[in-house]
Amino acid sequence: MSESKTVRKRLILLLVIVISVIILIICAIRLSVYSISAYRESLANASLKSMIGESSVSLAQDLETGRYVAASDNSGAGHQEVLDKYKTLYDLNPDIVGWISIEGTNVDYPVMQTVYDEEYYLYRNFYREDAKSGLPFLDNRCITRLPSTNMIIYGHNMKSGAMFADLLKYESRSYYEKHKFIRFDTIYEEALYEIVAVFKSNISYVGDNSFKFYNFIQADSEQEFYDYYDTIRGMSLYETEASAISSDYLLTLSTCEYSVEDGRFVVVARKIAGTER
Repeated sequence: MSESKTVRKRLILLLVIVISVIILIICAIRLSVYSISAYRESLANASLKSMIGESSVSLAQDLETGRYVAASDNSGAGHQEVLDKYKTLYDLNPDIVGWISIEGTNVDYPVMQTVYDEEYYLYRNFYREDAKSGLPFLDNRCITRLPSTNMIIYGHNMKSGAMFADLLKYESRSYYEKHKFIRFDTIYEEALYEIVAVFKSNISYVGDNSFKFYNFIQADSEQEFYDYYDTIRGMSLYETEASAISSDYLLTLSTCEYSVEDGRFVVVARKIAGTER
């Protein structure tokens, strides 16, 4: 082999090494920026958490029916005053409609709602600044003052584990067994919810007759409620201990799931506070 060919090969190898190093540096920088951004957003949300008080909701099991019930000094349909524990946050940003949390998980965030632009907080933080993880937000068809049959909250599935990423862990029944309850306070009422179904779905397109879980907001009859409820129970990845009846309020949490195009991972729970429609 001639000396010129050897030099040429060495130069090509050196070039490949240099390019590889540059790519690794760029990836490392991007990862660092993402990690720093996620950490800052985590600190910001923790700061918001420190601005609210303790919950007054207590959980018990009805010995006669076996159903879980909850009691609160602030419970009751039609409560119109912003709870003291949320007044500070409400004064800072009146777009807040509540707080969602699941004990033992990363889910612990304010819930926002903007009727004029439902996805406003998809990439914004509580202070309306750009934020990759955004914040959970309530479907703009839902009203917290006069709760509908079903309240739907959407949140990102972040690689950092933030927002609703932990919902995907409910694919495991053992995880469900340890995290059966969801706390969703509106700014008017504290409440606990018990999970009744966990399933995978996807966003359907116009003309597609597949099940659209995200269009169930208000049941105008018992039949309409049970048509929806029987469907999600049939889709559930496993049978849950809790069940719902037509007088229950439901809470639906939805996040992205990537096993199918436009996939969604969905957790549905029933309200166990002692309020009746």
